[in-house]
Amino acid sequence: MPNMEWAQQRLVRKSIHLLMVLQGDRVLDVACGRGKSSFKVHCLHPDSTVVGMDLLDRNVQVARTLFDQVANLSYRAGDAMNLDFPDASFDRVMCLEAAFHFPDRVRFQSEVSRVLPPGGRLVVVDFAWNSDSERAHRDDPETKIVRDVWQWNDLFSVPEYERTGGAAGFRLLSSHDWSQWVTRPMQSLFRRVSALGNTNWGRRFLAWKNPLYRSISIEDWEQVAHAVRAHDHVRSVSKYMAFVFEKR
Repeated sequence: MPNMEWAQQRLVRKSIHLLMVLQGDRVLDVACGRGKSSFKVHCLHPDSTVVGMDLLDRNVQVARTLFDQVANLSYRAGDAMNLDFPDASFDRVMCLEAAFHFPDRVRFQSEVSRVLPPGGRLVVVDFAWNSDSERAHRDDPETKIVRDVWQWNDLFSVPEYERTGGAAGFRLLSSHDWSQWVTRPMQSLFRRVSALGNTNWGRRFLAWKNPLYRSISIEDWEQVAHAVRAHDHVRSVSKYMAFVFEKR
């Protein structure tokens, strides 16, 4: 089975590579969670100034406890739709696996454009509908299950990201479909675990591997299978994308 921690770190490294941080750059990590991605930027570019920002105070406190004891790295609470920074105060901005939670991604792009100078770069890693027409699946019963699990209301489509980025003052340098590296292996793992959990011998095997599985009832495993099918449905109409924008 794939190592999820290794896969997550690989994702962060690939995202930072797209950011193309230069010596002395000022970097903002929006919705940094508990700070690991900001710390990774600092480790790879110790001469740059890195600020990790998250909406949740508890995440910021954890990040400060774990990583905020080094020069040029700091964490603060903040709203992605209302960035509390002066104009052109950063050279690079990244947002990893968070924008699908934002209530107003257009406002987010506009705010990032404001805090970047011309030539500044934004990297957004996000889930997106394959096309504008795929948004019709937003209210499918299967999609509603996934929306409830991951707490999102809607996604941008891939073309929509390009349009709204352009309206915010960006040009799209590149876009990358990372579904084969992220959602496909994760979904494959969940599908295999669900298949095991829905057979007698499979439940015995899982309980042998990890006794915690013994607490999961047959009815629970049926719900897991239902959730797996729902995620398969959403994955068929969406992608896991990385977008690279440059401020005009």
